[in-house]
Amino acid sequence: MVEKVHHGSAQFGTMLREWRGLRQVSQLALAVDADISQRHLSFLESGRARPSREMVLRIATALDLPLRARNELLESAGFAAFYPERALSASELRSASEALERIIAHHEPYPAFILNRHWNIVMTNGAAQRLIARCVSADVVAELSAKTPLNFMRLTFHPKGIRARVRNWEQIAGVLIARLRREAHGDPGSPSESLLRELATPAEKKRSPQMQDLPLSPAIALELQTDDGSLRLFNTLTTFGTPQDVTLQELRIEMSFPIDEASKALLQAWGEAAGTRT
Repeated sequence: MVEKVHHGSAQFGTMLREWRGLRQVSQLALAVDADISQRHLSFLESGRARPSREMVLRIATALDLPLRARNELLESAGFAAFYPERALSASELRSASEALERIIAHHEPYPAFILNRHWNIVMTNGAAQRLIARCVSADVVAELSAKTPLNFMRLTFHPKGIRARVRNWEQIAGVLIARLRREAHGDPGSPSESLLRELATPAEKKRSPQMQDLPLSPAIALELQTDDGSLRLFNTLTTFGTPQDVTLQELRIEMSFPIDEASKALLQAWGEAAGTRT
């Protein structure tokens, strides 16, 4: 007897197989982690069995999927999204928003950016605004933010953007493209995949995700030549630890630190000139 394959189950099964492949997890390993039989998991992937809502969430947790992907997996199985996606300005996220503002304010006189999933700049402190103003003309900023929110990657890669001030551009571009490639490979269809197609050179686009990229070391210096002198910075990346909201999970806090005393003095001088307490 031929077992019937349900359309909704088939869609879920296809998505599940794709994520399991991306995570490079065998059916047996996933079955053990999700506490189900391998036979049942095989039936789920082939569309011969329909998962419960709880089963979808258990499998998504075992695969350590992003919250957005967990919602998409639920929807492919015919269930409503489980994790909310609120605007950062929503009352429910007020505490998180205030925490972000406090973090970047306390980082003065060093630059800090809050970026979302699209790499759009959601928040900055005064130091970040001063850095942009000294590296990119107001006309270019206006051009890049005329129709869409100001995007960190586009601001950096624009020929008249931050790129024009970076003395070690080839190295920095390689690091940023590596980040986009890793995120695109780990989350197909994400904004990072679109930005990778837009910003990578033809040679970089041909690189497979398995090819070795430049390391994402926080100690790689961003070397900027400003009108006031040289500035050498390294960045750290911070995210929320245990988010239960899609928006919060996808936020990243990019904080820059001076790598030498001359850079520290320059940032402090900019802050003092702006009346910022350092």
